[in-house]
Amino acid sequence: MSPVETLTVTKITCDNPQCPGNELDPAERTGWTFVTTEVYGEATEQHVYCCAMCAGTISDVLEAPA
Repeated sequence: MSPVETLTVTKITCDNPQCPGNELDPAERTGWTFVTTEVYGEATEQHVYCCAMCAGTISDVLEAPA
C-alpha cells in the first residue's frame, strides 16, 4: 500500500470586484494584503487585496449590525 500524498493548491484573488489587475503570484502570499475585520456581534472575516488602492474599498464589504 502506498502512502497518501496531499497536494494543496493556493490561488489568491483580490476581493475588490473592480480590481484593475496586478502582477502578484496567485500561488504565493508575498505582496498580498490580508485584512481581518470584526464588526462587534458579527463573525470575524478575512479579506485579501492586491494593493492599497484595492484595500481602500474595504468599507464596501463592511456592514454595520442592525
